[in-house]
Amino acid sequence: MEAKARSFTFMGDEGVVKIPFFQRAYVWKIDNWEDLLEDLCEFEKAHFLGSLILKQQKPKTGEPKEVLVIDGQQRLTTLTLLLKAIYDQFDDELKGNSKNEVIKYMFYKKHATDKNYLVKINHSRNDAQYFTKIIGNVEDKYISKISDIEFNEIDDNSNKILQCYKYFYNELLKKSDTTKMELFNSILNTENKIIVLIDLMENDNEQSIFDTINSAGVRLSGTDIVKNALFQKALDLMDSSEAIGLYNNYWESIFNKDDDSVFFWNSQKSTGRLMRDNSEILLQSIAVIKEIFDPDKHTLSDLPDLYKKTFENLDKDGIILLIKEIHEYASIYKNNISDFEISSLFSYENNLERVLHILYVCELSTFHPYILYLIKNYDNKETLDKYLNLLECFIIKRMILKLETKSYNKLCKEFINDENAIENRLKAISDAQIKLELEFIGNRPATLLLFWIELYRRYNDSKQSVKELKYNYSLEHILPQAWEEYWSDIPVHDINDKIINDQEAAKNERYRKIYSLGNMTLLNSRLNTSLRNYLFERKVEGEGRKKGIRKYSDLLITKDILSRYDNGDKYWDERIINKRKKEFELEIFNIWDK
Repeated sequence: MEAKARSFTFMGDEGVVKIPFFQRAYVWKIDNWEDLLEDLCEFEKAHFLGSLILKQQKPKTGEPKEVLVIDGQQRLTTLTLLLKAIYDQFDDELKGNSKNEVIKYMFYKKHATDKNYLVKINHSRNDAQYFTKIIGNVEDKYISKISDIEFNEIDDNSNKILQCYKYFYNELLKKSDTTKMELFNSILNTENKIIVLIDLMENDNEQSIFDTINSAGVRLSGTDIVKNALFQKALDLMDSSEAIGLYNNYWESIFNKDDDSVFFWNSQKSTGRLMRDNSEILLQSIAVIKEIFDPDKHTLSDLPDLYKKTFENLDKDGIILLIKEIHEYASIYKNNISDFEISSLFSYENNLERVLHILYVCELSTFHPYILYLIKNYDNKETLDKYLNLLECFIIKRMILKLETKSYNKLCKEFINDENAIENRLKAISDAQIKLELEFIGNRPATLLLFWIELYRRYNDSKQSVKELKYNYSLEHILPQAWEEYWSDIPVHDINDKIINDQEAAKNERYRKIYSLGNMTLLNSRLNTSLRNYLFERKVEGEGRKKGIRKYSDLLITKDILSRYDNGDKYWDERIINKRKKEFELEIFNIWDK
């Protein structure tokens, strides 16, 4: 690798500058063009327009030198279009004077003795025809420009390359001839180091280089590197038309189909302490399934290199099969692995959605490979639901038991390779352990459990018309965490409903029961801060403008509390908490004891 500050004139040393067909199209917009032009027109200051990453290709006998644009095609294309827009506004004398310079930086000959020049930047797919149209042809006196008729037809719906050229052309019309000359000469001044050019050799490791320069604002994701390596290998094994067909049919059609698709794959999920793109989670999941990636040995930064090593050992049929597999898994992922929002509605009957929501709340993407594997390999809904339910039980029970999640990568691999493994793991968890831990449970797991218990009740109650709910409720401890001010005169009862007379033992028991699942419920909104610590009756009814539990009690798990209260039991203590915890225990074992 070689990195140097360079002027745009480096283009004169290049032959073909090729933008691979699998790179994204030109997408810069007016804000980018405006910023670039304003910056370059400040002639007294130094400019830095970012980095270009080029990869030198192995020379071919009789062929011109070729480099691939790995990153930076947007600014490279934009600078070239700006230069051409300036040139097209020169008078005939200036065009003649600068013609050779423009040829040097924008054109090349395949062979030294050829008469015809070819456009140096070799754009891909739909952009190529528009870029070539703007750059024009080398003629006797000057380089041709787009016709006035074609120019006037460019509008907001036109290709972005056409829009960029028209923007620069119209903006330059507002500037003096002197300014345009100065801008042209500034861009082509060898001392005007406006970019950092990073030249990669054939064997350079892109991932380590990108990791190094990401801090400077260059961002080429692991997905980009895998895609580039995959389709470069395809180009090596087949003709370009076949490779382009594979790209269009199996990559572009799922990852770049429309704006919604691009947004989905670029959206990030929380995976513990890290935020990761959906596309990266997908590729890691596939790598785990295909045993390319070993979670016990590898990290996410290893993923591109692991894929590239896999590509090296594949023949044409193997590459085609892998491309189709990635497409299939991507379709499964996009259609099934939800990105939940505050407005998302959940129902108990949707098994896949339920387990995905539980994983989402627990910030776990570790089992995505296993879920993708199950969906792909089990067409039978009954069998699929069986394994999804087993996974759900496994996650919920370990969450209740507060067990670590570091081993989940290893367990995911185990579950994929052995269909009985997950059932065997569940057998090691006893009901007694679960009951014990429900006596002291954290807010997040309690909220999750109560939400799905609520949906379970609604699913089994034919009288309930509302079967779907949003996950946007507030957890309330009925016996408050700061209970001593108002609740000290309420007797404390032990597990056998007997009053505890020992003051210290009573205090310890009360503090313990605060965090029992039986002491918790979900409300539509948080209670007023000053109301939370009041006695049960005041918390239920509220006070003045401070709304109590009754006003936020849309859920069945909360209406049960009010029903008992309205029937005359206007107290809340350890007896009720213990009874209610046992009710929840039964429902938890009904839901998560497959």
